[in-house]
Amino acid sequence: MQEQTKQQHLVLAGGYGVVGTGVVGHFLGQAKWRLTTVGRTEAPSQLWDGRVPPTHLRADLQDSDGVRESFSNLSDATALAYCAYVERESMEATIAPNVAMLANAIDGLMSAGAPLRHVVLIGGGKSYGEHLGPYKTPAKEYDPRFMGPNFYNDQEDLLRGRAERYGFSWTVLRPDAVWGPSIGSPMNLLQGIAVFAAISKELQVPLRFPGNLSAWRALHQGTDAVLLGEAVEWALGSDAAKGEVFNVINGDQFRWEHLWPAIAENFDLDTAPPQPMNLIHQMKDKAKLWQSMTERYGLAGTPWERLVAWPFVDACLNLNYDLVQSTIKIRQAGFHSCRDTHDAVLGALENLRKHRIIP
Repeated sequence: MQEQTKQQHLVLAGGYGVVGTGVVGHFLGQAKWRLTTVGRTEAPSQLWDGRVPPTHLRADLQDSDGVRESFSNLSDATALAYCAYVERESMEATIAPNVAMLANAIDGLMSAGAPLRHVVLIGGGKSYGEHLGPYKTPAKEYDPRFMGPNFYNDQEDLLRGRAERYGFSWTVLRPDAVWGPSIGSPMNLLQGIAVFAAISKELQVPLRFPGNLSAWRALHQGTDAVLLGEAVEWALGSDAAKGEVFNVINGDQFRWEHLWPAIAENFDLDTAPPQPMNLIHQMKDKAKLWQSMTERYGLAGTPWERLVAWPFVDACLNLNYDLVQSTIKIRQAGFHSCRDTHDAVLGALENLRKHRIIP
């Protein structure tokens, strides 16, 4: 481990989705690190836990000229954590913009003269093809790539090339199903389940698992957002992390059939047998109900369209095969933090309630 006595400047590209919020929450206020977030939109006025966000730089990472101009103020940045993402209509269409954004972020820092030492790229389970169907489990970092399109592969290739050109080191972290709050992105499984449960309670119906029966019984996994923040800090300071790819998972797996009753109990709800339903259609008429709940319970008031991406939640709850990534490599490299997923989910639900995201 290399000890740094001088304060380091970490730039976080990716705004305030569930991943970015977790990283911000971990690094904010640390004496060793100064944090600057970068995103296309304004930062929130406060974090989900009430803290004041760090310095925020508005920049459209797809605009290379604009990035160079905006990043001129980041001439002392020593590290970059990258979790920005732009959605497109297909996997093929995501490649060009997402690769360009990573390239522009790195090139913008180098153009500013930043003494960039290390870049942490945050990817995910799509690197193993888990979005396509059943895959080899437990998935390990040295498993061969599958046929694309897959922008994670292209980003990793670009990162290696830029590191060789500019002389910085790099790490790729691959979490899966990140659990935690988010402010700037509705693509959040935990928040979706919490809203679904809160609405079930408001309508006085039992909490039914809305996915298919195979997903109900399959093995799943998750990454606590705080754990991911810890892994980013570890990767920035560990020689063993340089030039390596690591899965970052809580360390266990779960089955919805076992976790779902605990979620129901957290909401003081009865359970009933699973009832597969299309959440995109099922939740389409619930905006007015949520608005009335927001007023009645004094909630934070996140707009319905920014609260939950129901197509994303629906897809996650219908993954009807095992999802298992190995964490052996990162443990052998020296990162030993882990979470009990049941405890992490219940704790995260309490935090959502404490900070008035849900009743």
